[in-house]
Amino acid sequence: MTGFHEALTRAAILPPEEKPAEAVERLIRQIPPGQLDGYAFYVLGNTLFRDGRLEEAEAALRRAVRLDPGRAQAFNDLAATLFALGREHEAVNHIRRALALDPNLAEAQETDAIWLLRYGRFREGWKKYEARFRSADAAMVTRDIPAPRWQGEPLSGKRILLHAEQGLGDTIQFLRYVPLVAQLGGRVVLEVYEPVLPLLSGLRGVERVIIRGQPVPSVDTHCSLLSLPMIFRTDLDSIPANIPYLRAPAERLAIWRRRLGPRTDLRIGIVWSGNPRHREDKRRSMSFQQFSRLIRPDARASYHVIQAEVRDSDKADLAACANVRDHSALLKDFGDTAALLSLLDVVVGVDTSVMHLAGALGVPGCLMLMDVADWRWLLARDDSPWYPSLQLFRQPKRYDWESVLETVAERLQEMLA
Repeated sequence: MTGFHEALTRAAILPPEEKPAEAVERLIRQIPPGQLDGYAFYVLGNTLFRDGRLEEAEAALRRAVRLDPGRAQAFNDLAATLFALGREHEAVNHIRRALALDPNLAEAQETDAIWLLRYGRFREGWKKYEARFRSADAAMVTRDIPAPRWQGEPLSGKRILLHAEQGLGDTIQFLRYVPLVAQLGGRVVLEVYEPVLPLLSGLRGVERVIIRGQPVPSVDTHCSLLSLPMIFRTDLDSIPANIPYLRAPAERLAIWRRRLGPRTDLRIGIVWSGNPRHREDKRRSMSFQQFSRLIRPDARASYHVIQAEVRDSDKADLAACANVRDHSALLKDFGDTAALLSLLDVVVGVDTSVMHLAGALGVPGCLMLMDVADWRWLLARDDSPWYPSLQLFRQPKRYDWESVLETVAERLQEMLA
């Protein structure tokens, strides 16, 4: 790798607040055009993709594969970009090219897996999704545990560590498998992120709970929560959907009942934005100003903020809405969120962990999705086999929240009527 390539690579892994795409573009501008090669445009396309600049990412990656047609990683990133742009057939062709160049390329196998999962081809998808443990980002999902990974063999009283992986929503979604592991004879030690801890008192089959970062006790085997669907051979018609599988702590429910007071109207929970550091934040979140078109001055309804973080850019618009109760400062963890959700009639929100929790609790919800949604929401469905209480509302095209908000507003009016 040349010094220029090393500089590009370093720029591409800057923290998000330092805008790596801009750093890479700045480096490329310093190099005479005749000296640029495929690797430069591969790195540029990758960072533009992570920045949500999809059309620019496609252009850079197409230039990368023209200049260096033997780089499998560039074909994979081009495929991922085309998937995000909703051009599946083109994307699949580029995935096939990447795998033809390098059949063992973990990133291409993972991209292929996500495509299969989005189309509901679960059996194939789960197996290929295990490639994430071999990818360049494997350090984010791999655990250094001195015990073999569980592959589904009989447990017969063995102590098994089930550990959270990726985000809070992923953890909530796949906690449903914990009782199934216990039913196979496993003595379950469950490791989760701290905000999830209050939700676990009623989860069946857990012998011990630890928080991510605490010392791991001696175990016989271990498994990521996101590998359990593969082990249990989950297909569309066999998703464990015994809802609710999580419950709000009783003491938190009592507190929130007192806070909300007597029920006099339709209680509507609202979630318009998620983690600003999420790579899809620009596409899956919206401003409160835009979201507020759902909020009508109607004595039959009250609106309740159930996201713990309100961005500075939203605070003034939120404060101006008289019939919205902002609970964000009181939501200390998911125990509070679960209690508040359990006392609402419906929750309306974008794709965040709060909506996963609503689904796990069985709370009715209107989930608003970007045009090419995460794989777990499948394609062209208005329901979710993972969360039967949620109804899905999809953007007809990228960034078109107005159409979604209009349809959801009609749904809320029906409920009020």
